[in-house]
Amino acid sequence: MAEYAAEYSVFYKERLSGITTSNWSRERFEQIPKLEKGEIIGREELLLTDSTAKLYAEFTSGSTGQPLKCYKSNQEKWQKARLLWRIRGNKGGIGPKDPYAMFYAFNEDDLTTDTVSVYQQVMYMSMLDMSSKRLDTYYEALLEYRPQWLLSVSTALYLFANHLLERNFDRTMLPLKYIEINGEMLFDYQRQAIEKAFGPIVYNHYGSREFWCIAMSCRNGNLHLSSDQMYVEILNADSDGYGNVVITDLTNKTWPLIRYDTGDIGRLPGIRCTCGSAHPVIEVTGGRATQYIRSGSWISSPILFHYAVTKVNRLHPDAIRQFRVTQEEEKSFLFHLVPGTGFQEAAELLLKQELRNKIPDDVDLTVDHQDRLNTEGPKFDYFIPYRKAHS
Repeated sequence: MAEYAAEYSVFYKERLSGITTSNWSRERFEQIPKLEKGEIIGREELLLTDSTAKLYAEFTSGSTGQPLKCYKSNQEKWQKARLLWRIRGNKGGIGPKDPYAMFYAFNEDDLTTDTVSVYQQVMYMSMLDMSSKRLDTYYEALLEYRPQWLLSVSTALYLFANHLLERNFDRTMLPLKYIEINGEMLFDYQRQAIEKAFGPIVYNHYGSREFWCIAMSCRNGNLHLSSDQMYVEILNADSDGYGNVVITDLTNKTWPLIRYDTGDIGRLPGIRCTCGSAHPVIEVTGGRATQYIRSGSWISSPILFHYAVTKVNRLHPDAIRQFRVTQEEEKSFLFHLVPGTGFQEAAELLLKQELRNKIPDDVDLTVDHQDRLNTEGPKFDYFIPYRKAHS
């Protein structure tokens, strides 16, 4: 992969110019510098080895405030999709034609945020309002649509599961065979509540837009690396073995990621799981938990801030480079942003308008411009809730 990238990618021709590509060894491979996300944001096309290929592109969520555009060829996309569906089929007996439901932030194509919508056998339920009344609506919608499985971030499904338990709703009416958690850490207390509501059908999917499925949990709750399609390293490990999760994709030759720092912290404990899987166990912690916004009876996902920034940057490219939101008081939010080359008054007006459309009328919003935002580690909290900001 490294030899191929050095020959055909503009980025890697320069990056690997001082590294001999003959007689490869682990030591020689480890001479390749770790690849940071910040190095390639805005320069993503330089990694491409074949600009004439039919490409599939998608953006990362931008949990650091900086979304990355990720490429795969159509063939590589389907290769990764087949792997994921094989795992889902083995664990839950589901297939790509089975209807499912998911909690979502916004439609990435047209940025719509409908409360409940159905498109191509998928029922979407918005995370931008998780109030008690809205959760009642979602339960009724699930009863009507009758999906075979659920896809969700942990915090949204945890709220929903607790709501069903508190209201004593009949969950047996929902014909769910499989629940997949992705995008956030799944903590034990969340898993327990979700399984109490829906049964032992919950699986934790550790993945990313860059690589898709990296690992999936077994019934013991251990995350197993999904396949031999990636080479996973733990760099700068501490005394407990936790360090930076660094991955080399062994299948994506179109847009190579070699020794890419995911921004996650984890370890490879080297244990043999009693589930019988031959795939190594990986433990991931930190940097992937989302806290919900609470102001009075209003509850929403912080993803609404990503929605607003995404829409602004879609209409005004490179308007907002980075952002962080601090809940100063229960009904007061301070939105810090780092303006980019595309920032103008119209972009700020659009940002305020989109946020005003999502937050209650009695919530104050202040936008503050910064030259840069201080961060700690490869990932940082883009939303700081009131209780944490004043703890």
